[in-house]
Amino acid sequence: MAQAGLVVSSPLEPRLKRLMLFRVVMITTLLLIAIYVEAVSETLLLVNPLYYLIAATYALTLLYVLALRFVPYPAAQVYVQVVVDLLIITGLVYLTGGTGSRTGFMLLYPISVLSGSVLLYRGKGLLLAGLATVFYAGVLWAVRSGTIPPQGLVDVRFMQVKHLLYSVFVTGVACATVALIGAYLSESLREVGEQLEEATEQVADLQELNKVIVDSIHSGLITADAAGHILYVNNFGESILGVRTSDIRGRPLREVLGSPLLEPPALQARAAYEGLARFEVVYWRRDGGSLDLGVSISPLATAEPGGGYLLVFQNLTEIKRLEREVRIKEKLAAVGEMAAQLAHEIRNPLGSISGSAQVLMAEPNMSEEQERLLAIITKESKRLSDTLNHFLYQARPALPPSGPVDIGRAVEEAVTLLRNGPEVRPGHSVEFQADRGPHVCLADPDQIKQVFWNLARNGLEAMPAGGVLKVRLSCRGDDLVLSVCDQGRGMDRDAQQRVFEPFRSETPMGTGLGLAIVYRIVREHRGDITVRTAPARGTEVEVRLPRVLVSVPA
Repeated sequence: MAQAGLVVSSPLEPRLKRLMLFRVVMITTLLLIAIYVEAVSETLLLVNPLYYLIAATYALTLLYVLALRFVPYPAAQVYVQVVVDLLIITGLVYLTGGTGSRTGFMLLYPISVLSGSVLLYRGKGLLLAGLATVFYAGVLWAVRSGTIPPQGLVDVRFMQVKHLLYSVFVTGVACATVALIGAYLSESLREVGEQLEEATEQVADLQELNKVIVDSIHSGLITADAAGHILYVNNFGESILGVRTSDIRGRPLREVLGSPLLEPPALQARAAYEGLARFEVVYWRRDGGSLDLGVSISPLATAEPGGGYLLVFQNLTEIKRLEREVRIKEKLAAVGEMAAQLAHEIRNPLGSISGSAQVLMAEPNMSEEQERLLAIITKESKRLSDTLNHFLYQARPALPPSGPVDIGRAVEEAVTLLRNGPEVRPGHSVEFQADRGPHVCLADPDQIKQVFWNLARNGLEAMPAGGVLKVRLSCRGDDLVLSVCDQGRGMDRDAQQRVFEPFRSETPMGTGLGLAIVYRIVREHRGDITVRTAPARGTEVEVRLPRVLVSVPA
């Protein structure tokens, strides 16, 4: 179908172009020979009729080019071009001779027939062979009968008829033979081409299917050569690693994944022994985040051994986080049981000790040393009572949040008390920022204050030399976000992963229960808590609570 006067490309088009190129080469060669012959000849014609034939061939070639571009019938164009070529060859034979011992341009008949049979397939070249024979016989008969001047065929008038018939017969047999050979070769080439095209399509389909399968696997895949250099990463692997294959192709696995477990000797050993094939590494993305990756190594199944390695990896970060949460809950449950036992074993004697000390302090005639010792007993009893209360809180069953409240006021009040409390030492400052809100969620205001106090105390304790504690409260989509950020000593990755476990404290006087209590309160409010930290770069704790899109009375 033609569009805007142009013809859609056909399989015959490139062959027709090659035929036209061959014709131009041949006719140009003939032109050069004619010019040379005239240059060395002693008798020159006023006008050589051969030049008319050559000029006509060039003009016809230009017409063929235009026809190929605008006429949508390539097969018909093949017939037209080959038939015209046969007429031109007949003209050359007529002008230069082609019977008897002078074969001349008769050899072009089989060449033209061969080109046509190759282009048209399926024995259609026999028709062209018949036309070539007819044209040749026709020009001989015309000269013999005196219908046309003899030109180069002067000897035709004096040859015996049987010799002329023999010349026509030989020409016909030669043209028919090359036509059959050309048809056979072209048919064979066509079948081979179709088979090759079908095989190419199958390979392309298999490659596409393989790519779809690899990209549909919800695991990262990396292929590497025997030296451990990366060759390919599938799409899911690129999304996990946060890089593109083109950026890391050719780089060592050890360098990209950042683990000594991926050195070439280690790769070879792990690929050879199933017990070593699975392991875990910590991968640091370019954005600064870290991932826990589970990696499995196997040798690539290539024709030669030692062809490379296949690494299958998955992002285990969420699974590891859930495992840590389970461990924390198990430890909190153990703390609850311990707290219940401590309540029976310690609380009553502790109350007696504290009460007795207070009674003794009220006695007259107490020496200064006795008063100091009793004050120490009272102070330590209170500290032990506070620790016991932490244990009892862990053992207390969780109560559902009381109702929708605006925690903005509760947090603002807590910040005011903190600024004026003993926790804020010289060199400390507390900055508070809050958006317009409203900051409404299903929460217990007292427990939210306890979350803030524990986070703020930890932040201030992490800055013994002073610093700024930044507190932010904002609405982000469906969440309320309370952020407490300090400029303290920060934590390494191991401490960060275990920060919410009970009895883990970075300060000598800490009980290790503050952040465990924070974690429990946040989870009871169906929220989430995130810690971002690095050694010597401070810590930011972000608490997210589900936002309620209702207003509450002031």
